[in-house]
Amino acid sequence: MKGFYSKVIIPFFYDFSMDSEQINQGRKSLLSRITESKVVEIGFGTAINLKFYPDNVKHIIGIDANEGMLKQAEKKFQDSKIKVEIIHQSSEILPFDDNSVEAVVSTYTLCSIKNVESALKEIYRVLKPSGKYYFLEHGLADKTFVQKLQHILNPIQKTWADGCNLNRNISSLITTSGLHITEIKNYYMKRDPKIVGYMYEGIAVKGLN
Repeated sequence: MKGFYSKVIIPFFYDFSMDSEQINQGRKSLLSRITESKVVEIGFGTAINLKFYPDNVKHIIGIDANEGMLKQAEKKFQDSKIKVEIIHQSSEILPFDDNSVEAVVSTYTLCSIKNVESALKEIYRVLKPSGKYYFLEHGLADKTFVQKLQHILNPIQKTWADGCNLNRNISSLITTSGLHITEIKNYYMKRDPKIVGYMYEGIAVKGLN
């Protein structure tokens, strides 16, 4: 039953709920800043981001651990002008050589990776020096009361939302991996409950050292 919920129900719910106008404003804002022609997108999901990539992006390698998500995604990129490859596996181990990737993208993904520290270390490993990590993630809020609610409700959220966490400090996780955040915007998503709507939108860079 858990497999059916994760592979069938969650992809359908994700495609329905995460492709809204207000959520897509963040996607457009982030993805429009991508300057590279080839990117790796972890947590590729149902390919919601595909329609927001700028014209300079010609090749996307999408990685996702949920086979049901990728089946939904295939319907969207068959007629895309962008070349799309998909890899069905966790982002905790990326199938690329050290210092070989120009850009990595994640949107609404770090909340759900079980070992998120490993995934971020992998991003750092595969990025070329000065390579960029573009991120749009929800996480730990900036208000104490909201944080307390996030900690209390997190076990419930993880159960019904297939591992999604409310209370991860995205900035801290990224910087701990060795990446340097060069741009960041924090804000509450309009009309969303504050416990799920505190956003981290930005760009991190792999240093030359």
